[in-house]
Amino acid sequence: MQPRITHLDGMRGLAILMVIAYHAYARWPELLPFVATTQHNPLFSFGWIGVQLFFMISGFVIFMTLDKSQGYIIFLQKRWLRLFPAMLIASVLLFLAGGFFPEWSLMTPYVKNLLPGLIFLNPETLSQLTGVEFRSMAGSFWSLYVEALFYLIIGAIYFTLGRKYCLPALIVPMLALSASSVLKSLGHPLLIDVISKFGFIHYAWFMVGCLVYERLHGRDKLFHYGLVVLALLINFSYYVKNSGVISLAPLLCVMLFFIASFYSKQIERFLSIRFFTAIGFVSYALYLIHENLMIALLIKMQRYIKSEAVMLLMPVLVAGGLYIVAWLITRYAEPALRQRLKGKRQAVPAAKTGLLPPE
Repeated sequence: MQPRITHLDGMRGLAILMVIAYHAYARWPELLPFVATTQHNPLFSFGWIGVQLFFMISGFVIFMTLDKSQGYIIFLQKRWLRLFPAMLIASVLLFLAGGFFPEWSLMTPYVKNLLPGLIFLNPETLSQLTGVEFRSMAGSFWSLYVEALFYLIIGAIYFTLGRKYCLPALIVPMLALSASSVLKSLGHPLLIDVISKFGFIHYAWFMVGCLVYERLHGRDKLFHYGLVVLALLINFSYYVKNSGVISLAPLLCVMLFFIASFYSKQIERFLSIRFFTAIGFVSYALYLIHENLMIALLIKMQRYIKSEAVMLLMPVLVAGGLYIVAWLITRYAEPALRQRLKGKRQAVPAAKTGLLPPE
């Protein structure tokens, strides 16, 4: 069995802190007036790159899981058992909480909106397929839809064509997406709308993680680097188009930081401190619940708290409370539900589940 890489747990912790900071202090200025004073601070405004960090971690650890799986179905079962229990618990929690926060429309207390998260399919595609309008229980679920499809694809390639075809196969949907404008001009707009919602544009980050893992194990090839560079160029063009050239700076920084963490003892020690690993332990559950509950609570609080200085501190306190909720989910509820789903009744130690689990 391969040893657990401690600094990846800490990296998960850092990643979720970045995402929380972005949502609390930059994402919603129209809902939270105090955000007007913080939204342009790079420390907060670029916090969205925490998701790219999660994707790279996932790409890195995926071969560990594939190597320890006896087949495609077993691999998918492992992935499902890692992701589904916390998703079910978080979805039900958000559903039950929705009625207490009528101030924010994104809290959606409708049973049908449980479905996208529970089957890991984005609501836009589900709406197109069924003709029924669906919404996610939380906006942050979008990256789990990308994760789930990534697992389906890379597992299928690994167990049919072999490991050496995994990286080449991941570039294929990215190239298809980059050619979507041509396909659309040929009269297939619905097809392109469906393809664009699958999140293939983000596969560049999984590929970076995969390549680092392969390099550390002496399996990297020159053409792998060419594939990853091409994938990154496609991805960067997407961000430049939507966010401007300035978005390339944080993307490059987070990529270099991820790579350097495997070669720098200083970065490894920094990420391995208890503060980061403790947050990394609950990162998956915290990621699922934080945005909706945090923003909804802050909207409600500002009706009673008129001091901007006090409101600036409230996200820290709310995030601390949500950490406790996420810890209870990760330590007790999630392992118990997982064992039920496995059909086992005996007590087992709680798994240290992160957003992008290592097994």
